[in-house]
Amino acid sequence: MKNIRFVFCIVILLFACIYPSWGIDKTKNLKMLADSAKSLSGKSEFVSVNRAYMNLARELEDTMHIEAAYNDLFNHYYQLGEVDSLRVVCYELMDWYKGHDKSNDRYQMWRQYIQRLTESGRQDEAIAETDLLSKDAEKNNNSYGHACSEMCIGYNHRVFSNNVKLCLEYYNNALKIFEDAGYNDDAYVVCLNIVQTYLARQEYGGVQCYLDRMEKLREKMKTAGKDIRENLYMRFLQFRVIATLAHEGKVAADGFIRETDSYYSSHPGCVAKDAWYGYKIMCSRTLGDLEGSLSYLDSLMDYHKSIGACYPANLLMKAQYLEIAGRLKEACKEYANYAHVNDSVRSVELDDQLSKYTVQFDVNKLKMEKLELSAEVSRNRLIAVLSVSACILVLLIILAYFYIRTLSMNRKLDAANKAVIKASRIKSSFIQHITHEIRTPLNSIVGFSSLLANGGTSEEENREYSMQIEASNAYLLDLVNNVVDIADMDSQTEDMPRRSVDVDACCRECIAEVRPSVKPEVEMQYEPLPQPVTLQAVGPWVKRVLLALLNNAAKFTQSGYIRLRYENDRQHHLVRFIVEDSGPGISEEYKDSIFERFVKVDNFTPGTGLGLAVVHQIMDIVDGKVYLDTTYDGGARFIVEWPAE
Repeated sequence: MKNIRFVFCIVILLFACIYPSWGIDKTKNLKMLADSAKSLSGKSEFVSVNRAYMNLARELEDTMHIEAAYNDLFNHYYQLGEVDSLRVVCYELMDWYKGHDKSNDRYQMWRQYIQRLTESGRQDEAIAETDLLSKDAEKNNNSYGHACSEMCIGYNHRVFSNNVKLCLEYYNNALKIFEDAGYNDDAYVVCLNIVQTYLARQEYGGVQCYLDRMEKLREKMKTAGKDIRENLYMRFLQFRVIATLAHEGKVAADGFIRETDSYYSSHPGCVAKDAWYGYKIMCSRTLGDLEGSLSYLDSLMDYHKSIGACYPANLLMKAQYLEIAGRLKEACKEYANYAHVNDSVRSVELDDQLSKYTVQFDVNKLKMEKLELSAEVSRNRLIAVLSVSACILVLLIILAYFYIRTLSMNRKLDAANKAVIKASRIKSSFIQHITHEIRTPLNSIVGFSSLLANGGTSEEENREYSMQIEASNAYLLDLVNNVVDIADMDSQTEDMPRRSVDVDACCRECIAEVRPSVKPEVEMQYEPLPQPVTLQAVGPWVKRVLLALLNNAAKFTQSGYIRLRYENDRQHHLVRFIVEDSGPGISEEYKDSIFERFVKVDNFTPGTGLGLAVVHQIMDIVDGKVYLDTTYDGGARFIVEWPAE
């Protein structure tokens, strides 16, 4: 065990010693790969070196070198003009910037990509990308992004529509935003674009103010401890020379020319050599120095020859200069040379293009075959999936049907069971109440009848016994009528024959029938409407409902009043009957249950509890409504809403 621990400690110590040197080696390799990638930019070997550089930077999680690798790759495709590859790199880098909260760098990269699209003549793509950039900046409320979109719009107007007025307007908008926000480097770039626009149109008068503005921007950057990029400053020096030569002449421009030459000598990498010769040719042409232009043009052509490049446009320019200089023989020779070289170049370009399109056609054909095969496989899979799904769906529908049917049967069985239980309970309650209610009047009838039959009673006693027998008979008859009504009502429908019922006459009949059973201390009140009201209804049902409510009020009201009134509600097409009394009232807890069969609020008061049940059942049949108004506190108030049509 001790030996194992010892070996483990030795391994840890060795790893601790090796790891720092391993990390140092990787850092050195990263630096070497970065330098190699920069030196190979624009060459075929660059991509593989840059890939290794990017992978190592990601492995070390070095964000600075990751960004540098992306920028090198972007600049490589930018120089070569490979717009499709440039787009892929641009969007990857923009996503990376977005993830690292570098919105300004993201918009700057987007702006450069759009500029390359514009330079490549891809008008639709450039305009679409500019629109996306503008909307993105507006969505994020980013002033830097807005200025970049203004620059791109201006450049598009300059290249695609040759609308210099709009171009300069958008350029100046971008310049103001950059200057106000303190982005002096970007403002410097905008000024260069404005100056270049003026020089291309040979409008030298408007150039000087922007050149002065660029000098001030450079001073601001120096004060802030930041120097202008060498290539940008070289462009400024060249533009200043050309503008001064054209506007003021060689004498005024000599100092600027010497300063530009001196800066180029000390910073040879600030501008490409062919671009430098192009600047010199432009200076000579501005001065009208054809010999100087031809000399520099020869130097440019020698340089292109040394790097293996050939531009027929240089031969055409030389032939034109020779023609202007009057050296016609030499001009003819150069024109012939231009035609030969141009044809050769065009042939090579066409061959390359044909070869490229042939390869692309073969690739597209293979892709198409692959897509067709994939589509066939997908189609077969889809058919199989749809078939299985259809089978499952049919099975589910069958199961659902039987399940729903089972539920329905269970519900019906449950409802039937509840109905049986309810019927049994109602039957028991009915028998209990009926036997109790029948026994009392029958005993009275039998008892008083026996007394009358035996004789020996006075005439006054006979009259009293007869009245008692008559009252018991009436009570028993009412009880039987209620029971019969409840039984018959279950078989009644709303299709019973209806006729025109005079509401006022019906109410008066009901008042007259109830009045004998009202206590002497109770006043019967009736409030008819001044105009006649008729109701299309089953007349006996209307009367039965009102009599039940009035009898109920007469039974419980010992003193005060019983009031019957009605309203004609034309808006809702109904007649509203209102029965009020000054009796003890009904508690709110009974407002629904009192309409159930055999329910009595006071068990000591004679009655079967069927009257209100009959009323409720009638109103259900005619689609009407009867309810207790619990807001009434002077006794009890029942409201009947009978449909008028």
